[in-house]
Amino acid sequence: MPKAAVLDPQGNAVRDAMRHLGMPEVRNVRIGKYMEIDIDGQNGDLETRLRGLCRDLLSNPVIEDYQLKKAEDGEEKKRPNAHLRKANTGKGK
Repeated sequence: MPKAAVLDPQGNAVRDAMRHLGMPEVRNVRIGKYMEIDIDGQNGDLETRLRGLCRDLLSNPVIEDYQLKKAEDGEEKKRPNAHLRKANTGKGK
């Protein structure tokens, strides 16, 4: 996510469009990126190494903040629109 002090022209454009389309309550929109990373193993220093890669490779710490969240054990993988793809298979055939 861009840091608060960094201008976000894409977020401003989305905010303005949302207001124009009937959502005047929208005060602010920030556009960032979201990544899911699946890891094999549970090495003791895995989280430390992953945090280092997030800082050095996956983000620009000068202008972006990032969070690393660990999925809870047993949490089902969430895939956007997976139910839509499944519902559409076999229809019209």
